[in-house]
Amino acid sequence: MKNTTHSAKNLPSKEYVAELLKERIYGTIALLAVLISVDTSHVSPLHAEFLVAGTIVSLWAASLLATMMSRRIVYGNINDSQTRKTQYAKHAPMLSTLTLPLFVMTLSAFGVISLAWAVNISIVTAIVPLMIWSVFSARTFGLGKLATAILVLSELAIGLGIVGLKIAVGH
Repeated sequence: MKNTTHSAKNLPSKEYVAELLKERIYGTIALLAVLISVDTSHVSPLHAEFLVAGTIVSLWAASLLATMMSRRIVYGNINDSQTRKTQYAKHAPMLSTLTLPLFVMTLSAFGVISLAWAVNISIVTAIVPLMIWSVFSARTFGLGKLATAILVLSELAIGLGIVGLKIAVGH
């Protein structure tokens, strides 16, 4: 198993951090996609929680399985526990996207807020980190403000498209 830290600083390697961030971004985009499918006028908060959690957990499991299978094909037998732990850790950020949506949907289940508010809060709080990550990504190019804004908007087209679809569909 390849060491995932720099020996001098004992910090995660850039490649490892990039893998973690990739999983978080993918999980956030997947979360946005499933959130627009929640018809708040026809489902209960519990049903919405199962829909959202079930989808993200299924995608996490599929991603983990694909990684493990591809690594076995390329590297041979990788049954050591450290490799499995590393792969679980690399894919965990996708699951972390569930924290806030499940919390606000639970608040909805207890009548603190409506399910529509819970879903909308979840969508907004998924879009914000995408915007921040996009700005950081654009800044690595050393672009001016206009070029950065254009790049950020183009990278956010998927997220903004999902929000637009949610508004257009109206549920």
